[in-house]
Amino acid sequence: METTKISTMSQSEKLLYSQFRRKINTEAARAQVKKLEYNLCDVTTGLSTLKNACADSNSLGLGGVCVLPSYVKACSNFLGLQRKSLLVACISYPHGGDATAIKVKAAKRAVKDGADEVEVTAPVAHIRDGNFAYVKKEFKKLRSATKNKALRIDAECALLSREEVMRVCSLAADCGVNSVKTTSGAYGSGNEIEMITDIKTAVKDKCAIKAEGIATVLEMSSAIDMGASVIGSKNAAEVARTILAAAEVEI
Repeated sequence: METTKISTMSQSEKLLYSQFRRKINTEAARAQVKKLEYNLCDVTTGLSTLKNACADSNSLGLGGVCVLPSYVKACSNFLGLQRKSLLVACISYPHGGDATAIKVKAAKRAVKDGADEVEVTAPVAHIRDGNFAYVKKEFKKLRSATKNKALRIDAECALLSREEVMRVCSLAADCGVNSVKTTSGAYGSGNEIEMITDIKTAVKDKCAIKAEGIATVLEMSSAIDMGASVIGSKNAAEVARTILAAAEVEI
């Protein structure tokens, strides 16, 4: 039916229609790109790489850049005051082994240095030990420490059992955490669909879900379909360019 209507249009109408479709495609693509966060927490990532990545992130309109605490101040300057992407400080990455007091202090320092949001790795060892009272207390202290800034919890699901994942994500949601992150690198493990589904059940829409380790547009699409609203990727810039380029193609 749509093809028939297009065939009866004048050339000027077809041009306007084409421009309208491209605008809609581009707006939808930018909305998808906004869900992407650039994972820049690799220990081999230096200042020159971070500077370029922050410029890319601002230019592409990525949702955020995720960096180690010692680079927050520098990246805050790289992104600038009129930043298009949020700056996320990743505290106690990757196993959450720091004492709660250290995590709290690091979170406060990250906010002072310019972080827009704080992502803290859950205390994996205490979770594995069944000490959920410790975990809950830590989450509450972190929530208090970050005040008006968004707080995320990195659950490191690949290191936990299904029951532990659901318990820690449920606790995070109950403590007012804004989002929970699947893990630093579980994609490809074969259980990612079940992982996000379980987390969605555990948090009961009280907080968002961040899927980490996404490498392609197809993986991103699958994660979003599962229930993730934030997508973490070391290939975020490449994935974003692919999405934006596809939007320019005439349908």
